[in-house]
Amino acid sequence: MSDKRFVQGSGINAFNGNELIVKGALESKVGLMAGYPGSPVAEVFTILEENAEILRECGLWGEMTNDESQGAAALNGALDVGVNAVAVMKSVGLNVAADPINIINYADKLGLSGRRGGALVVCGDDPHASSTQVAGDSRQLMEHLKMAIIEPSTPQEVKDWIGEGLRLSQYSNLVVGYLITTYLAEGGGSVILSENQPSEITFKNPITLDISKVDIKRRVSIPPNTWDLEKEIVRDRFPKVHEYVRDHKLDKILYDDGRKHRIGFIAAGISYSYLEQALWELGLDEQFPILKPAVTYPLEPDIVGELSKKVENIIVVEEKSPAIENQVKTILDDLVQEGRISSMPKVWGKFFPQGDGFPEESGLTPSNLIEKIGNLLLEIGDPAAKIDQKKIHSELDLIAEIKAYGLLVPPRSPGFCAGCPHRETLSAVHSLRDTPEHKDIFAHGDIGCYSMSFLPPFGEMHNLTAMALGGAAGAGMDPFVTNKQYALMGDSTFFWRGMTAISNSIKEGQDILYLILDNKNTAMTGHQPTPESGHNLMGDKTTPQDIESIVRAMGQGQIYVKKMPPSNREKYMKELDKVFEKSGVKVIIADKECGITFHKRKRSERNRIIERQGFIKKETFVNISQEVCENCRECTKNTGCPGLTIINTDYGEKIGIDQSICVSDTYCTKVMACPSFEKVIVTRNRPPKSRVKKVSLENVPQPAPHRFNDSWKIFISGVGGMGVGVMSSVLARAGTKEGYHVRFNDKKGLAIRNGAVSAHVLYSNGKAKISTIVPNGKADLLMGVDMLEAERSLVYASQVHTTAVVNTTVVPTIPMLAGMMNYPPDVEENIRRHTNSDEYFGGRLSEISELYFGSKLFTNMILLGAAFQKGLIPVSEQNLIDAILETVPASQRTRNMEALRLGRKMAIEPALLDFKNIVADERILTLFGAKESYPSVLDMKAKQLSHSYWMFWRGKTVADEYRRLVEGTVATMRLDEDTNRAIARRVYDLIMWGELPYAEKYVDKVLEVFRNDREDKGYAATKTAMLDLHKVMAIKDEIYTPHLLTDGEKLDRDKVRYNVDEENGDKITYEHINRPEFEVFGKQLRFDLPQWLAHNWLMRIFKHMKWTRTILDSWGWHKKERAFRDWYKDDVIGFYLKTASSNYDLALRALRVINDPYRPNEFAVTGFREVIYPKMDKARREFEELAEPGQQLPVMPMITASSQM
Repeated sequence: MSDKRFVQGSGINAFNGNELIVKGALESKVGLMAGYPGSPVAEVFTILEENAEILRECGLWGEMTNDESQGAAALNGALDVGVNAVAVMKSVGLNVAADPINIINYADKLGLSGRRGGALVVCGDDPHASSTQVAGDSRQLMEHLKMAIIEPSTPQEVKDWIGEGLRLSQYSNLVVGYLITTYLAEGGGSVILSENQPSEITFKNPITLDISKVDIKRRVSIPPNTWDLEKEIVRDRFPKVHEYVRDHKLDKILYDDGRKHRIGFIAAGISYSYLEQALWELGLDEQFPILKPAVTYPLEPDIVGELSKKVENIIVVEEKSPAIENQVKTILDDLVQEGRISSMPKVWGKFFPQGDGFPEESGLTPSNLIEKIGNLLLEIGDPAAKIDQKKIHSELDLIAEIKAYGLLVPPRSPGFCAGCPHRETLSAVHSLRDTPEHKDIFAHGDIGCYSMSFLPPFGEMHNLTAMALGGAAGAGMDPFVTNKQYALMGDSTFFWRGMTAISNSIKEGQDILYLILDNKNTAMTGHQPTPESGHNLMGDKTTPQDIESIVRAMGQGQIYVKKMPPSNREKYMKELDKVFEKSGVKVIIADKECGITFHKRKRSERNRIIERQGFIKKETFVNISQEVCENCRECTKNTGCPGLTIINTDYGEKIGIDQSICVSDTYCTKVMACPSFEKVIVTRNRPPKSRVKKVSLENVPQPAPHRFNDSWKIFISGVGGMGVGVMSSVLARAGTKEGYHVRFNDKKGLAIRNGAVSAHVLYSNGKAKISTIVPNGKADLLMGVDMLEAERSLVYASQVHTTAVVNTTVVPTIPMLAGMMNYPPDVEENIRRHTNSDEYFGGRLSEISELYFGSKLFTNMILLGAAFQKGLIPVSEQNLIDAILETVPASQRTRNMEALRLGRKMAIEPALLDFKNIVADERILTLFGAKESYPSVLDMKAKQLSHSYWMFWRGKTVADEYRRLVEGTVATMRLDEDTNRAIARRVYDLIMWGELPYAEKYVDKVLEVFRNDREDKGYAATKTAMLDLHKVMAIKDEIYTPHLLTDGEKLDRDKVRYNVDEENGDKITYEHINRPEFEVFGKQLRFDLPQWLAHNWLMRIFKHMKWTRTILDSWGWHKKERAFRDWYKDDVIGFYLKTASSNYDLALRALRVINDPYRPNEFAVTGFREVIYPKMDKARREFEELAEPGQQLPVMPMITASSQM
């Protein structure tokens, strides 16, 4: 659906930089926009596709070419006609397009229609390398190509200078490079709009060219023609650039008060906005002359000479290389030699009088400039300026204070989306490395979503060359190694230039496997079409080009080619295993649609059904039984899926499913790491009952209006997919409606793939100078949609300026999911410490959103509502509401508005943040970590035993014996509530595993440790033995696991989790993803339960077959687990009992050998069979080392019981 902002012909509205490029083209008689997407300008192509109807009306043809060089070449054809044309690409794409641009630039631009078209190359630089493989500074390449360069500084210029650049191109007969950087392309603001202007010649009124008018000498740049054309560029066209700049007054000297200044500045592009903002923050607004050039190459010399007469020192502010600085020095040197100026002022940029100046590495920010310029002014001053040294010191002190913050959480890396097919390929290859023959396979990297393959948990990238060139890098390796190699390649990359790399491999007889990840999209850059899609950006049908057919034709039947879905993990791994053993070129096409586009359609269909009938009659979920889960993290290590999460239970951390993220593609179940995974099928006959008490969201009082003096700034942080961009868009639109000057910036690129995302939004009343970036420590409001990201964002906060509104729910990082790290417990306190703690607002809003709306995706609106109600957002209620309605999809407006009102209500009634006050059923509290009391657990488990042992009327007897055993143990130890509850649960478990005598053996051992424990050590040994002895005794075999899967407490919890109310007609059934294994006479028998069998009725049969253990144990069934149990019970605990009195710390260390709480999860003895066996062996070896005579170890810190439970 088209966006009506793109036809708005007057007034003001908010746009981001990519949108302004398109709007600028619509207003500037552009007939063609072509190129290839790449951050930070990838969104241009999405905008073109989404607004194809508007483009057609205006006669603008949008084309996504197969690569950037073809987009640049398209300029040439448009210029032959006389049509204004714009090519769009990222900085590394300019490298690819350099050849055609160079040649086009030499040629004359007069079209055969008699019109002279303009040629503009929009290049997106990423100076901070936030989502690009190398940091971008395209000015030197553009200079080499003899292009003129224009650099917009503000959102208004981003739009308006599309036309200015085209007119400069027409006048100078040069291709003009239009340079825009990340924080302006992905940033934006409020701009004044003009009417769209169609091209004189469009695709709707094609003309016939008169070929006889072609002037070959001026159109074909081949010697000897080249010689004359080059001379023309240098002697005629460059001077015309200067002429145009002077005539149109594009370059300006600002704030010239007629006095001689010690300091003056030159700044262009986004650096100019940073400079203005930095000087404003330093209290030095409009105090110094500033030369703001529009065209930064070739720099117009007269105005540089004019500035030189007004200042003693010129400070050149620019990102990356000293491109402008070097030109300024050359111009001034020439002007002195020509006698046009008497002396040359000192020029500073990359070096300052006191040392380093602005860095060449990374990019600039307003805070960089505040620090550098503040220190410079304190050193050399300027008598002609009103310099408040106290103010400068205050700003520098704030920066120093922020640098001293002790941030606790390391950066979050991006990761593959839930349902991503690339994960399936990478997981399969990574798992193959566990075999000796495949461990040294070399992985060549590439550019796309799969660039994230080098990150945890896969690490499947050993080098990176360039897009589509992984296989070509392999050609350089192939003659010298015996390693097998593979190269990843995306479907869009295949058409980009990938097929030539495959052709080269075939030609050279290379030994390499190409894994072509065909997800039917140019996914990383925004899901634009590929040549395989069957349509173009304008929506026209095209001939689909089949990758498999092309590859087979290239190989002429001499190479191995197979197309298959990667979802069938076992079959796919067998295929990879077989193919790696083959020699020569092999190609496997992993054929599965991008998870985002596929599940977006599914969600849309789901929403339509809910809108039509009010509920979903049948839904399937993936569930993890926390009772069965061993917390071995094999599922997270093998998938890295963000749909998995960490939950806290009475048995410690376990892996669970985040239903707001999980798309139920079931790939995590196919790892077959353990039997805890299951499908839950919920059927309903009517809408489910509400899980929360009714809360009136009407008549919420209006907040006190927020007033600000000059500017207001907000920083928003979160994780990709949490709606940070939506919040930014809402606030930008609301601020524009309020009449403010608005600037904003959204971090996109790689970050949107489950990485750290952020947004800056700034309002000015017209006085304050603002850019698209909040200076460090200057945010008035810090909004954290994720608590970890809020803590990482504290550099933008300070006690004196900032109020924090935070969702304290944590989205775990991939290393956290994999058990490699955890986050510190005092993250929230650190946020409060570095902001205005009196006004702090925080709560577990993701869970509250899920309770009220069935999804965590409305957390952002709850936060927005809370901040608004607290009077922290300076817009009116109506403008905020209108902005939300304009931003969110129509199908989501109702729930977004309810979430906003809920957040407002919570701001005035904080009691609603407490789950106890909002849930309709207290059992729901256990889903959010609430612990049941020891007496309630004891009663519940006794009741379960009574029901479990109903045969022969044994139930009451067993239950009574259970109570006697637990109560006696608790009375003897007299420890804390958590320990009592843990004992009650574990005694029950062991009765269910091996009857009452088995549980009594457990209790006897725990009490024996207790009698040899120390109160001054917090009974750490008792608490360790209680947990770890239970773990080794409750062997999760094919009898006990079915019990855990069908235990009454587990089934009741599932009903609560999936809101199943049988009185309401709801029904819940299961399909267990189980792979039983039996060892009979030393032979392993393993099989998958067929779907029709894997239900609870079969599990209930299995769990009553304890008698089979007697037979199977004699055949060697679970002999390793039984031996490990006996070793821990006898040897390890025996060592503790002998050693505790003389060396308690050593004895405790030995007792913790299977689960040391001070080491990462990966060291714990967890998992099933092949996963746990090596850990068992390692624990035995560690114990043997500890138990050596004379072993002395440092004192270990004690751990509390609550942290172990």
